[in-house]
Amino acid sequence: MTPQRSFRLLRLLGLATVALAGGLVLPIASYMAGKRVIGAYEGKLGLSDYLGSVYGAAAHGEVLAWWLLLTPLLIVLVWTVIVRLGWPRETADED
Repeated sequence: MTPQRSFRLLRLLGLATVALAGGLVLPIASYMAGKRVIGAYEGKLGLSDYLGSVYGAAAHGEVLAWWLLLTPLLIVLVWTVIVRLGWPRETADED
C-alpha cells in the first residue's frame, strides 16, 4: 500500500469516526447531560425516544437537530481551515 493510499484510508476512517460521533455519541451525551441538568426526558422509552425525536427532527429539516448532528464535522472543518490558513509553511530560502 502506497503512503498516499494509506493517507486517504486514514482520512476516510477519520471522517467515519467524526460521522459516528455526530450521529450517535453526541446525541447520547446530550441526552445524559440533559437528564442531569433538566430532568428525565418525557418520552416513555427515554433514550430511544430522544434519539428518535432528534433523527425525526433532522429528517424534517429542523436546524437545531442538524446543528447537533453536524457539530463534530463543523469542528473538524473549522480546525482544518485554521490550520491551513494560519500554520506557517516551510519555504526554501532563496539565496
